Amino acid sequence: MKYLTVGTREITQELFRNVEDTEPNNIKPRGGLWLTKYYSEFYNEWVDFILDDPVILFYKNRHNSIWEQPCSLVTLNNLANIFYLDSKQKLDYLRCTYPLDNDKFSYQAISNIYDGIYVDMYHLLCDIDDDETRKKIFKFGVNSLVLFNLDCIDYYHSGTVYIEPFDYEVRE
Repeated sequence: MKYLTVGTREITQELFRNVEDTEPNNIKPRGGLWLTKYYSEFYNEWVDFILDDPVILFYKNRHNSIWEQPCSLVTLNNLANIFYLDSKQKLDYLRCTYPLDNDKFSYQAISNIYDGIYVDMYHLLCDIDDDETRKKIFKFGVNSLVLFNLDCIDYYHSGTVYIEPFDYEVRE
């Protein structure tokens, strides 16, 4: 499986930020390398998500043109140890085994065991009936792979995501 990260053409230890736990009301971590599954050169969940909300496109852009986003196409090695979070049972396991605050788990703690976590947001949302937890999970926006360790990358290719310009309207 290949994954795409948008925002950088260079993946190095010097640029990498270790994963950190966040405030109690936020289930997402800080740091790590964030990726989404790469399906084809014509579609990516994250790119589709940011096109739907141009504020994110502008916020994440640190380059000359919002229509040309730097990216890296990543392939993990066969030994990559990724935790797949796709059910309430697995969420409960993480909460019990790596507790943080009242209803969270510690990304920092699981980073000692796993190379990353794949959050299958859509399957997870279907399996959870608690509205507060669903709201927190929904903040991921798309299914996401967060790498804690760059050593699990077999190789990557640098590139550019070219976005066809469109008229946009920023929501208030």
